[in-house]
Amino acid sequence: MATREIRHLVEDLEEETWQALKRSGAAMVPYLTADCVMQFPLGMKLTRDTTPSVHDILHSPAFVPWKSYRLSKMDVTPVGKDGAVISYLVRATREGADPEDDDVKFEALCCSVWRVEADGEWKMCLHQQTMTS
Repeated sequence: MATREIRHLVEDLEEETWQALKRSGAAMVPYLTADCVMQFPLGMKLTRDTTPSVHDILHSPAFVPWKSYRLSKMDVTPVGKDGAVISYLVRATREGADPEDDDVKFEALCCSVWRVEADGEWKMCLHQQTMTS
């Protein structure tokens, strides 16, 4: 696959993951490898072996879907023919924990690693977020 095709494919996949997270955490699962690692602000690292695990968090009834998001400053770097790294800035909002609360605003630099699995599908194997403020 040509570099340009990889770039567009990975940008589209990353966009699809954010669209999925507007529906539910569980909607994100089909995009992930079994060994996916997720690192979030405040020192939260999730894998299939952590407690809670990636799947525990994404299937939790406490998961709050995103209301809106905007990805910008996207860069994709192929890593061989079967992988790529995408980095970007995201600005997003979700409802507060209490219905009386204002929406929670979120801004972070994000990075995801995508790889081709044995079945030929591109899946996310790492996602990391760094808050911008």
